[in-house]
Amino acid sequence: MTLKNVKTIFITMALSMAVSTLLINSANAQIAGHNVIVIPGFNFDDLVNPPSDEEVYSRDKMNVYWREKSEGKMNWSTAERIEGRISEQIFTQAKEISRLGTCDDGCVLVVHSTGDQVARHFLENQEAWFKGTGLAPLNILTTLDFAGAGGGTDLADYAVSIVSSSIVPSWIKDIVGDQLGVDLTSTSNLGVVQDLSYSGARAIAPSNNDIPRLRFSASGGSWLVGQLVSGADDGQIPASSSCGASSPTSRDSCANSLAYDGKRTSKNGPDGLMYNHFPILMSSDYDHNQIMADISRGRSTPVLDNKDVTFAGILKTDFATYTKNVSKWKFWLNTGKFRWVEDSYTTSMSKIIYDTLNN
Repeated sequence: MTLKNVKTIFITMALSMAVSTLLINSANAQIAGHNVIVIPGFNFDDLVNPPSDEEVYSRDKMNVYWREKSEGKMNWSTAERIEGRISEQIFTQAKEISRLGTCDDGCVLVVHSTGDQVARHFLENQEAWFKGTGLAPLNILTTLDFAGAGGGTDLADYAVSIVSSSIVPSWIKDIVGDQLGVDLTSTSNLGVVQDLSYSGARAIAPSNNDIPRLRFSASGGSWLVGQLVSGADDGQIPASSSCGASSPTSRDSCANSLAYDGKRTSKNGPDGLMYNHFPILMSSDYDHNQIMADISRGRSTPVLDNKDVTFAGILKTDFATYTKNVSKWKFWLNTGKFRWVEDSYTTSMSKIIYDTLNN
């Protein structure tokens, strides 16, 4: 038996174990009667200790709330590039999902962070990838994009600039690199970070796609990181990306007349949106990772909750909402007119999304 055969066996075992685990935990693995496939986000540990393909396929990095509602997953390594090894990793898992027929009746793709960009590249190319395999491309009906990084972030721009700069002394790169556990002497060591710069991110899979991308955005990131990121941000990703704006210009909301905290007021929202991208909910109380968890952090506000709109023929964003006026005489409060999702102060954003769409 050759080394190649042994490796193939291990990869097959890893995929089979991953699928078996998902099937055991798939009692609630649907939205509106359709199976859920998850694509997790950025995993910094991969840059420190690049994983093998077997490790990538077998692990569970998606937040437990959405993982328990999924029927399948497509993992990837942060140490790789989207148009390179990541594509191969994603396609390997997509073929297994196709063999099982998981998406024969249509699937909903739930993605987080950089998974947004990974998904976009997959959706644009899967028809070509599946040709000649004897397998059907995955029937993805729509995607739920949490804190989507597909539009790029300032943090990636800074990282790439520092590593490639001849001005920054090598000893500083060594010190910072030692603290992070990452070799900062070459951009090749940054993996997918190179694909998250503004110019790099928006150059990947730029073609229009008919699959609706429903966006969920937050602005509850730390103040310190906020000084490094353009416009509103969740601690890692700017609003221009998570809202699905058509340009990377600094934005402080997903809408022009609504703030992240639900206040009806003039804001610097997107001038336009990427094709088939729809900002649905946003909140000022969640950060980049909290938005995925089933823990309430504060109120959510609807950007789009038109009860007459049905995405992909299956999902209605008919959130129950209410309006509250805070009198200007209550000067110690943020005054004005606010619109929020009912029970969002005590119910997590993720649960509100799932319960509303799963009807």
